[in-house]
Amino acid sequence: MSQDVISKFGKGLDSYLTKEQIKEQSPLVFATAPTNPDVSGKYLFVNTETIIDDLAKLNWFPVTAAQRKGRGDSTIFSKHMVSFQNPDIKITSSDGDDAFPRIILTNSHDGMQAFKFSVGIFRLVCSNGLVIADEKFSDFKIKHKGYSFEELRNVVRQAVEDLPSRVEVMNDMRDRILTPEEKNKLALDALLIRAGVKTLEYDQETINDILEPKRSEDKGEDLWTVFNVIQEKIINGDFHAALKGAKVRKVRKIKSFEKDIQVNKDLFKLATSLI
Repeated sequence: MSQDVISKFGKGLDSYLTKEQIKEQSPLVFATAPTNPDVSGKYLFVNTETIIDDLAKLNWFPVTAAQRKGRGDSTIFSKHMVSFQNPDIKITSSDGDDAFPRIILTNSHDGMQAFKFSVGIFRLVCSNGLVIADEKFSDFKIKHKGYSFEELRNVVRQAVEDLPSRVEVMNDMRDRILTPEEKNKLALDALLIRAGVKTLEYDQETINDILEPKRSEDKGEDLWTVFNVIQEKIINGDFHAALKGAKVRKVRKIKSFEKDIQVNKDLFKLATSLI
């Protein structure tokens, strides 16, 4: 079984997002004042652009951005997300399943939420973004009451120092071989997570579609491989699903970045419970 290692090297993605590109995808990143006029007097406004600039000093650069769609002129719908990669940090594997760690920042300028951080893994083989369920790190917040560059540096340091344990989990998942029954249950439970319900009966053809790899590189019976096949389809859609006795429908990609992150975390918890 291949052993993943965290390596340093000189190149990352061919390009990162410019501020102009971020502004097109998530204008709220560049808000210059709180979007909620009723914020507390203790609220210290720190726009997300400042975090982008400070993370760049730590060699982490933006690769994706999105924001919640608003309803009319309401300012409460102002949550947004930017994810970052470091071109010098990569998780390499002898079987070619290389990946980049990501730091995912979510923020809101409505005075109701703090900066929140999550850890992600970007697999090069399928350009697949996976958000790791890590309660300790995802609960790490920087409140709008005393932001400092040193505090941000500590967040990044914590994320990087924890990478070996993430690699260990990935390897444990590779060592866990699933039975056909376990694969079917994992696929069904993943469908339930996406639907946001505890019980539904999908037909076997739907389960088979979820478990069918799109690439030869993703064929295998180990938990890591099967999980990534399922995760990619659950997040990106492009498969057909039907409840028993119901009409078949095509499932589309999850468009909300908030649902994407939450479903990813729930899927990861589901998969790692089988180790």
